[in-house]
Amino acid sequence: MSEEEKKKSGLSRREFLKDAGLVVGGAAVGSIGLASACGNSGSVTTVQGGTSTVTVTSPPVTTTVTKTVDPRSVFNVNGKEYRMDVQPYWSLNFVLREQMGLTFTKVGCDRGECGHCTVLIDGVNMYSCMVLAIDATNKKIETAESLSPDLMNLAPVAKGFRDNEAFQCGWCTAGFMMATKALLAATPKPTIQQVKEALSGHLCVCACTKEVCETVVKIGAGG
Repeated sequence: MSEEEKKKSGLSRREFLKDAGLVVGGAAVGSIGLASACGNSGSVTTVQGGTSTVTVTSPPVTTTVTKTVDPRSVFNVNGKEYRMDVQPYWSLNFVLREQMGLTFTKVGCDRGECGHCTVLIDGVNMYSCMVLAIDATNKKIETAESLSPDLMNLAPVAKGFRDNEAFQCGWCTAGFMMATKALLAATPKPTIQQVKEALSGHLCVCACTKEVCETVVKIGAGG
């Protein structure tokens, strides 16, 4: 394109890239570059965490759009909403424990082998150390805190583990209980074999696995 043609179009390569950069940078503007190419004029003002204002003029009409911008990630944990900035490489386990203070969820192997950090995401039990926090945004997350929201009255799963003493050091217990909650939601009265299969991804270094499995069967039977 010649310099004369560039002047007629009203859009140079540098100007187009500049406008494109504004769009990629997060301003809700549509195609300001294309509007400029058609002879229109546009202006963009962005305030992070506040509002984004876009004004596009196409004589004789001027349109201004103001949109609220909140760049923080939204997490729904145990029925409570959390908004915070997270790094793309942070695990859900790290965010739950270190950023939200929900330390009932434990850290074990930190590589998806022991099951200590199990939480429920939209009802499915998952290792929180293997889930990126940004992949769990806007989903229903349940941690072991949900089994005793007031730290006094226990949910049936937690009460069953306590009454049957299905623990020793307790480090693996939160993961076992969350996996149990998911199992009982899908299979209210599981057999011992179903329990063993459901909890096969969990380790107990105190050798309390037999008591745990028997306890889950009792809880399902109403005991």
